[in-house]
Amino acid sequence: MRVLSLRAQTNLEGADMFLYLDCSGGISGDMTLAALAHLGVDYAPLAAALARAGVDCRIDARGETRPGGPGQMVAVSWNAEGQPLRHPADIAAIFERVEVSPGVRSRALAALNALTEAEAHAHQIAPAEVHFHEVGAIDTLVDILGAAYAVEALGVSRICASPLPWFSGTVECAHGRIPLPAPATAYLMRGKPVFATDACEELVTPTGAALVHVLADQFVSGPEGVAVALGTGYGSRPAPAGLRAWLVEDGAGGADHVLGGREKVMQFESHIDHLNGEDLGMALEALSAMPEVLDVLWLPGVGKKNRPAGLLRVLCLPGQRDCVENAVLRHTHTLGLRLQTLDRVVAPRRAVSVDMAGQPLAAKEYSIEGQTYVRPEAEALKAAALRDGVGVPALRNARAKN
Repeated sequence: MRVLSLRAQTNLEGADMFLYLDCSGGISGDMTLAALAHLGVDYAPLAAALARAGVDCRIDARGETRPGGPGQMVAVSWNAEGQPLRHPADIAAIFERVEVSPGVRSRALAALNALTEAEAHAHQIAPAEVHFHEVGAIDTLVDILGAAYAVEALGVSRICASPLPWFSGTVECAHGRIPLPAPATAYLMRGKPVFATDACEELVTPTGAALVHVLADQFVSGPEGVAVALGTGYGSRPAPAGLRAWLVEDGAGGADHVLGGREKVMQFESHIDHLNGEDLGMALEALSAMPEVLDVLWLPGVGKKNRPAGLLRVLCLPGQRDCVENAVLRHTHTLGLRLQTLDRVVAPRRAVSVDMAGQPLAAKEYSIEGQTYVRPEAEALKAAALRDGVGVPALRNARAKN
């Protein structure tokens, strides 16, 4: 894949990268595939896997230059005559058969479920009764699976997206003329940031809305980090702009703690009311012992039905997200986990030794507003107190000599 050579050329082998989707020009399934192809994703292995799963199709990318700059378009073709209408279960069965990783399959199924729910709501029918007319074609099946495949191929740690463009007008479909955004798209755009445009054409399709609904970890006005590469994807609509996918070196790899500065951290949260005291204690101990975890906080309280409960918060660097996410789920069995990216200010600090009560103890020296302070490490105080047979306050309150 060209992505690998791109990382080598920019000395970013092993760097923590994320994907930023600039949706200001719209987003659809084919635009997403094209933008990620422009970043270097090769869909030939996926087409071969689909053929082995009984879907004989071609996924062809070609260069395309418009006012929005150079980019690519992706065309999906198939050998069978026409396309049968498919129920969600039929497409899900294809996703289960195709030889892809569990992560790719999980994302594809999540996007399919989101699209199914949106179509069911739009037509006021049960999800099992949904017939995929527009969205049931092989090209949209490939769009969903291909986007999940491409994201994994890029090896990004997270995905951010811009606010979505608002548009109006009407469009012809199998059910006649409908308003824009299409009912299924409007359903999926709920709860997401949007901005006004003068466009009277479809900028966000149901498939595009389902993909951003599932793939985007957060919506931001722009990326923060080092912009490494840009992939632009154009759709069949003759629009001057396309979907712009930026590959960004995460500026959240951690601040230089000697110099201080700002860094990004991921915060996981969950309300816990189902663990007994022993299980909770072991979960907190296991999470605190992980080198990937920056901090663990437990805030006790009272939850629904007056049950004793608490708020669990776990911090890590964005590059450790998957590892820590899996660990929180593994040790708590919580059924819901919230996450967000936060800015963190890091004060300059360095490891030093401080003389307390006549003995050297490991400590941190840190600076705030030009003033330097020294704080003994808690574990060093604990060990010294045990060794001398005194309480920790006796050492803390002793006169310190730097």
